[in-house]
Amino acid sequence: MKDIRTEPFYPVSEAARLLRVPASTLRAWFDIKASRSLNFLELLEGYTIQVLRTKHQLSMRSIRRAITFLKHDTGEAYPLAMQGLGFEADRSDLYFTRLGKLVSASEQGQLAIRQVLESFLQRVEHDASGLALRFYPLTRDLRTDGPKAIVIDPELCFGRPCIASRGIATAMVASRYKAGESMAELAADYECGIEAIEEAIRAELDLQRAAA
Repeated sequence: MKDIRTEPFYPVSEAARLLRVPASTLRAWFDIKASRSLNFLELLEGYTIQVLRTKHQLSMRSIRRAITFLKHDTGEAYPLAMQGLGFEADRSDLYFTRLGKLVSASEQGQLAIRQVLESFLQRVEHDASGLALRFYPLTRDLRTDGPKAIVIDPELCFGRPCIASRGIATAMVASRYKAGESMAELAADYECGIEAIEEAIRAELDLQRAAA
């Protein structure tokens, strides 16, 4: 049976909206020359690239070089979506930990100084093989310490952002709020905490502003 995580759920325009980047930037990241959609694992890799570029100021050239090395060295098709490689970064390179040693993926295996991406990686849940199952997107200007109220899970809402505790699409919540319903009314209707409703509205409206 085909893994739903590799199904092309996200047209470039939608993936770019979720990542808060121009579609042209996303096409460049994944070298997309023809019309195609991204899958869940590619979307997660896009989030990882966004964090590396924004939080660690890594160049896309370094990230591409690292991904190429990791694919060759590990045999994984989506190395940035794997657990156990221990991705770490500093401002000039991308690293991963293997067999207890810190290795520089960008410099073909040389030891490197650590700067861990733990705060972002803790927002990803993996299956027994180490491949990402779901993740909690950065809903507050790429702040990795934000709440985990919103999840992206290919098994829920066709892989679109939704309230983690209820599986309700953030787009639906935000639409009802914009139509005049209060957060308290929505929380009562969906039987969840008002904090989750507030985060759903925040996440969706932030995405809409970023796409404007």
